[in-house]
Amino acid sequence: MKNKKLSKYLSLINKSIFSLIIILGVYFVFGVNDLSIKGFVLQEVKNEVSRYEDQNRELELKVMELESYENLSKRAVELNMVKVGKVDYISVENGVVAVR
Repeated sequence: MKNKKLSKYLSLINKSIFSLIIILGVYFVFGVNDLSIKGFVLQEVKNEVSRYEDQNRELELKVMELESYENLSKRAVELNMVKVGKVDYISVENGVVAVR
């Protein structure tokens, strides 16, 4: 009788351990799958950030090119602007100004 009880008890323990191993195995597979998906998403985001950084550098270079002295000089000539010579400033004493 003791042998039969012990056998049932061991059988129950074996089934419990087997079930636990199956459950932990499934949990492990889902965890690895989740990490893999997150890794791919992270790689995509890093690639996107890299593309935006490259695009930003290109736009900064374009801005610098458009703001360059040579480019501004060419544009001034195209718009028939003349170079400023000596500038005379009017100074007003005590804030008095004539009005018509």
